[in-house]
Amino acid sequence: MVEFENLYIEGDNLDVLRKIQTEYKDKIRMIYIDPPYNTGNDFVYNDSFKNWADMIAPRLELGRELLTDNGVIFISIGEEEVDTLKTVCDRIFGRENFITKFIYEKTQHFGRQKLNAYSNAEYILCYAKELIKNGKIKELLVEGVNTNLLDAPLYNASNNLSEITFPAGSVKFNIEDGFYTNTTSDKYVLKNKVRVNGGKNFNDFTLCFRSRWSEKTVKEEIEKGTTFWIKTTDFAIRAVYAGGRISKKAPKQIIFTNPKNPTISRFGERVTTSETATAHLEKLMGGKYFNYPKAVSLISYLISLIFDEETQTFPNNFTVLDFFSGSGTTAHACMHLNSLDNGDRKFILVQKPEMPSKNSPAQKAGFKTICEIGRERIKRAGEEIKKINPNVNTEFIIYNCK
Repeated sequence: MVEFENLYIEGDNLDVLRKIQTEYKDKIRMIYIDPPYNTGNDFVYNDSFKNWADMIAPRLELGRELLTDNGVIFISIGEEEVDTLKTVCDRIFGRENFITKFIYEKTQHFGRQKLNAYSNAEYILCYAKELIKNGKIKELLVEGVNTNLLDAPLYNASNNLSEITFPAGSVKFNIEDGFYTNTTSDKYVLKNKVRVNGGKNFNDFTLCFRSRWSEKTVKEEIEKGTTFWIKTTDFAIRAVYAGGRISKKAPKQIIFTNPKNPTISRFGERVTTSETATAHLEKLMGGKYFNYPKAVSLISYLISLIFDEETQTFPNNFTVLDFFSGSGTTAHACMHLNSLDNGDRKFILVQKPEMPSKNSPAQKAGFKTICEIGRERIKRAGEEIKKINPNVNTEFIIYNCK
């Protein structure tokens, strides 16, 4: 097996995960999987609590061994099994390594009214192999970075009220010198009299407002060279960052697909719905061979979150593993991102060579296994991507694991 190349491996993922331990132990930066969990005869794994948990647990244990120390795993899951999966993952990865439970708004199309509740979302559990080191939480996921940061408001309406004390001389004022005991805004309350002298606060003063920073953070920022700015008598205070500072944006727990309020990646692309994914794949393949494929935009977004805390950069040369690869979306997403930033992300996809359903469009089109469909999808996606960026490596090696 060739190490650090794009691989498509046909076989039972449990066997494959065991066989690639030697080459890839501690070398996979990210795992994404969308394991089967629906009920019905079309799925290989029985959906009872015990059988499903017994199926997924050993695969996750082997997957964990493959992750780097700063590696993460994303697992798409429906409401039916999210609690089961959380219990299994807490045991395997450790509850302390749980990052979050993303909620993906998978549809904007609503048919007839459902009884009591309409399911328009699914979950993506995210765990780190090692989230805490030396008592400090690692910064593993970042949505975007602003390197042109000048100043930003401290007010955040969703936060609780805090009392923040600003040391003498730390705040610049664009109001007349003098004494102030009140503000002209109900969002900011002065807790003591402040004297403005020469455009600066002569004394320490305390403001009560919904701050995005704690008092501790304010002190830490001041040590880094941050100052503050109040432009008017409403005392709407802003942070003025020292030169060379950057602002990092963490991903929000809810991944929105509504065009009016979408989740947008650092590449300016919005995350789209399952319906959009189905339409795109059907157009690419010339037929509807998969039900409910994952959106390339969703997996691209998740991969784009990977952040290197040590270098304070977004790496683009790591390996992504998907051992329930299905339609091959993860490979498509890796190649797509590489086309955007000339990256060298590699993918390893694992899929059991299951037969398509009898009389299904895939069977009628001549596809003998799901693997054949997945390989053809990756090939066609690669051809499209090459037209946009000829430098992208779209080649992949096929292995049959028996």
